[in-house]
Amino acid sequence: MAILSLTEMTALKKSVSKYGYHIHIHDTCGGQSFELQPVSENPSSSVYGELENFFAEHNMTIQFYDTQKLNFIAK
Repeated sequence: MAILSLTEMTALKKSVSKYGYHIHIHDTCGGQSFELQPVSENPSSSVYGELENFFAEHNMTIQFYDTQKLNFIAK
């Protein structure tokens, strides 16, 4: 299972904030899951490309598990 370090989590939070989102990271014994939360009136859908690029730089892919594309895991 892919795991981000604390330093990488901080960078991830900064990278999505410029698109009008906050990201919650849920850490459990089996791994991490992530939840996007819109915090501006007009959050940008460009956040999805940013997420894909961020995780690709860490040799991971993301998999959304809801239809709103706000919850995902990294592999």
